[in-house]
Amino acid sequence: MVVKHKSVLERLASEAIRLGADALEVEYKGGCEEVFAVKNGIGYGIARLASSSPEAVSLRDELRSVARRRQRMAVGGSEYELRGRVYESFGENAFRLEFRRV
Repeated sequence: MVVKHKSVLERLASEAIRLGADALEVEYKGGCEEVFAVKNGIGYGIARLASSSPEAVSLRDELRSVARRRQRMAVGGSEYELRGRVYESFGENAFRLEFRRV
């Protein structure tokens, strides 16, 4: 039996979607990547990853990939399109990932 592990991005996006968020934001602060589930402009912190950790490196790579090309994922029987954007926040790269139910 082959078990497929969810990527860091899939795991965090799934959690945000289940919380009712319409976006996921990731910003660098104090040596960590802070991850927020965002609904109507209000963010709720769902994760904090050390920036040098393999998990944070993987998350940034996945977010850059989604910024170049939209992706889809299934959560709770529904399919979502992921749209990403990279922007600058206080001299650091920050990421916004929006979810749209397909």
